[in-house]
This record gives sequence, structure tokens and C-alpha cells, in this order.
Amino acid sequence: MPNRASRRTAFLVFLSLALSNVPALGQPSPVQTCQLGDLKLESGEVIRDFRMTYITHGTLNAGKSNAILSLHGLQGNRNNQSYWVGPGKAFDPKRYFIVQPDTLGVASMDPKATTSPTRSGLNMSFPRFNIRDMVSAEHRMLTECLGIKRLIAVAGSSMGGIESFQWAVSFPDFMEAVIPGTPMARANRQGNFIWEAVRQVVMVDPKWQDGNYSNDDPPRAGIGVGLQIQSVVGSSAAGYEEEFQTREQVHAAFADDAKRVGNTVQARDWIYRSWAIQSHDIGQTPGFNGDLAAAARSIRARVLIIPNCRDQLHPPREGGVLEAAQHIPHAKVVDLDDNGGHRGSRSARSLATFDTEVKDLLKRVADGRPGIGGPRFPRNWSRTDFCPG
Repeated sequence: MPNRASRRTAFLVFLSLALSNVPALGQPSPVQTCQLGDLKLESGEVIRDFRMTYITHGTLNAGKSNAILSLHGLQGNRNNQSYWVGPGKAFDPKRYFIVQPDTLGVASMDPKATTSPTRSGLNMSFPRFNIRDMVSAEHRMLTECLGIKRLIAVAGSSMGGIESFQWAVSFPDFMEAVIPGTPMARANRQGNFIWEAVRQVVMVDPKWQDGNYSNDDPPRAGIGVGLQIQSVVGSSAAGYEEEFQTREQVHAAFADDAKRVGNTVQARDWIYRSWAIQSHDIGQTPGFNGDLAAAARSIRARVLIIPNCRDQLHPPREGGVLEAAQHIPHAKVVDLDDNGGHRGSRSARSLATFDTEVKDLLKRVADGRPGIGGPRFPRNWSRTDFCPG
């Protein structure tokens, strides 16, 4: 087991990669822009002149049949899923064409993008959107700008994992496989409390100015300190014990992380994305009348679900993941069981688990074999509706 110092170093590397605009791994394409015109939202509101940005790894084959969509988390952008990509990895750019977009609500640095409240210039007049709107925009990007009619897989981590679940319901015939990492099938009430707490901390920053702050002088203290509330449930209590030896180390890490986040996360855009997550439920997809089980039964893709039972931010049971897994026709749950909690998806052990499981699934797809290898739930679980204690 790594010592505390190495765990802390790994965590700082994770944060710097997660919040950086520089790709972590692989050789991605230059940033590309997809112009979609009017984007109609589920609410009936419209985002005018909608332009998404994305990067790609690998080459799209002549039949456009080797594409994978990889979706980032709440604090991320198009670069953040590059850690899954590389020669010999599950998402090998020599074999697959991996598309990583700036999802709806992200302030891309590309001036051509209108994806977010900030980049569009609308600020808090930007219409509210939900997870299904995010998925709809991505579907249009793939079909209208890249001409892709079917994917090998949709994958994502955290918010991207939530989106992946929705992709499986919204477009059940569009992909062979869906790989939600640390996901939720519906928002949980504790999460709603956490996200509202963060928003309130941001909004009491004097620089918030009802969201109409200058981009040169944003509420850095509000978003930086506020997101530490989310961060505290981003790891398990055991994870904190392993990571830090003294309270002074904890306080120093808090200060460092608050400053880093304050300088890199766009407050109003994060707020819009948190609104999208807090209202999410795959059962609310039109046609299912709030019935999560019915929505799960409608899924046709093979679904490899990779939660972490020590995740307090996206808890598998309260987030509807275990319930959905019981009803999806072809599903497998692989518990990361990592002390890092929500952040534990990027530990070396978790990444090795992800790589092994995803490679096996993608090989089955390539070989034309049905299903997913292994049991639906881990064999050591005595119950399938509750994570082991």
C-alpha cells in the first residue's frame, strides 16, 4: 500500500490534471467547433447559435464505426477524460476514435464556443438545462458534425457517468455499450443539500453580484471555499486518515485546493451544471412517468457500471445505481471499493480495474459475443440493493 506522502502526491497530480487545460495523456486533435444553430431544450427554451467544442484521439475509420464518446465530470472540461486514452489502454487511439466534448455548461476557452452562461455572454440569463439536454446536444454534435450514426461505447466519469446512464435511455440503439463511472441514475437528497450549500457559499461572496461579475474579477473565494464542501464528501473518512498525518496538513491542503479551484472553476457555469445534476432522474425521461425501473428495462446496450461503494458524493444505492442495475437487461456492476471515495476512481488500483473490465467488454463487442463477462453483481455481495457494510 502506498504511504501517505505518495497518496498526497498522487492526489495533487490528479487535481492539477483535472483542473488544467492541458491534456494529461495522448495526442489529441486541436480543439474543433461544431455549429448547431438553435439548440432547443426540454423546457422549450432555446439557446441561439449553439456551438460546441471538442477534441478527438485516434482516427475515424471509413465506416465511421470505431467511435467512443467519453464525457467529463462536473469540474472538468474536454481534456479531463484523456487519462483513459493511450496505446495499450482500454481506449487505444490506434484502434478507436475517441471524442471528448466540452459538455453543455462548460466555459470552453475557445472563443467560438457558446456552450455556457459565461462563454455565451448571457451570464445568468442563459436558460437552465438538464442532463437530457446535455445528452441531446452531444447526440447532435456526433450526428450532424461528425456524421457518426452509431458508437461502440459511451463512457464517462462522475457527471459524465450520469450522462452515460441517460444516453442509454435516451438513445438505446445508438451504442453497443455504456460505461458509467462513479455515476448516479438519479440525484440523491444528500447531494442536493451539498450542491445547494456550495451555491450559497458562492453567492455570499461580495464579488458574485447576482452572477453578473466581471470575468476579470470573479468570486474566486466563494467558489474555491464552496467547493471544499463537495470535496469533503469526495473522499471517505478512511481516505482522509490515509492521506494526512496531522490537522495542519489538512488545513494546508484545504487552503491550497481552495485557491486552485478558485482560479480555475467558473462559478456561474458550475452553478448551472449543479442545477442540471440536482434535478436528474432517468425515470423522468419522457415516456417513463418517473419510473426508474421502467427506464432501466428499456436499455438495450450492455452496461458496465463502475461505482465506488465508499463514494459519499454519488452513493450507488441512494443514487439509484443498484436499482437500475437490477433491471437493465445486460448489466454488470464492478465496485471499485476504494478508500478515496468519489476521487478514488483515479487511484492506480481503480484505473487498473477499469482498464481490465473495459478491455474485456470491448473485446466481446469486437468478437460479436453477447453480454458481459462475469456476474451481474460482485460475488461477495450478500445483497444487491445495498453496498456491503
